[in-house]
Amino acid sequence: MTQIDKNFPDDGPVTEKQRQIVNAACKLFTEQGYEITSMDKVAAEANVSKRTVYSYFDSKEHLFSTVMGGLCVGFGEENSDDVDYSGTLVEVLTESAHMLMSKVTDPDKLRFMRTVIREVEQFPLIGESFWCAGPGKMREEMAEYFLTMQEKGLMKKADPVIAAAQFQSVIAGPFLIQTLFSGTCDWTPEQATAAIDEAVDGFIKAYAPD
Repeated sequence: MTQIDKNFPDDGPVTEKQRQIVNAACKLFTEQGYEITSMDKVAAEANVSKRTVYSYFDSKEHLFSTVMGGLCVGFGEENSDDVDYSGTLVEVLTESAHMLMSKVTDPDKLRFMRTVIREVEQFPLIGESFWCAGPGKMREEMAEYFLTMQEKGLMKKADPVIAAAQFQSVIAGPFLIQTLFSGTCDWTPEQATAAIDEAVDGFIKAYAPD
């Protein structure tokens, strides 16, 4: 099943026109936002008639929710790059950090995150879906891993959820926060990635067992 297929209920094959519409809507919503994007613009971008768009989506809100919901799922979906939590603490943290940085330095994902932030007040369920499929999913998985490490005596006793949140912030925060709000950062993605080993080392020292 392709990423576009996941945007639709499992009630039959996805047509090529549906793909065209969703791809066009995804491009326009993430580049222009919900208010500026019209069904006329989506139809023109998809090279279909406005009537065709409405034959699949009865409103712009329906189209937006479908597209963004599918992107939320895709943002956090399992793939070959998922973290292997069977490794050592250093290995797991380093792999997690590289996976996280690959997402927050990806221009397409950054545009998507900005869209979620921009539209969350009007579409709160989309914000919740993004959180649960992306950052929240990672935080939950890491918290479970940290709890296991604490029980084995490899990390000091502490709230594992807070520890997971701090790890995400240490790795992604310096690059992500500035880039989300200004569109640029003092560090390139390459520089941010190069700092991972130092960040992981600092985190491990901070949570070294007593």
